[in-house]
Amino acid sequence: MSGLWHQVMRTMSQPGASPDDDILALAAADIALRNHPEPPADADVVLDIARSEFAAVLTVRQARIALQRAREMAREHARDQREGAGGRERTDGGNG
Repeated sequence: MSGLWHQVMRTMSQPGASPDDDILALAAADIALRNHPEPPADADVVLDIARSEFAAVLTVRQARIALQRAREMAREHARDQREGAGGRERTDGGNG
């Protein structure tokens, strides 16, 4: 997700340009998933975070799509981490 935060910084730092709402929605959804695991984050949480953190006014549809996309990205990241940990070979010569 570090690429996402690079995009957020870029979209927020362009003088005179309108920030990309889809990127901000995804960033808000990422925050929502990390900060609100129980009960699970919903579109209202994403809308609140987008408004308070980025001064972005999103639609409920944008928030729902971003939340779904953030969940998929988190699952892919977790799967990549598991596969990477299982696929590493020991280089220290140990047996276990």
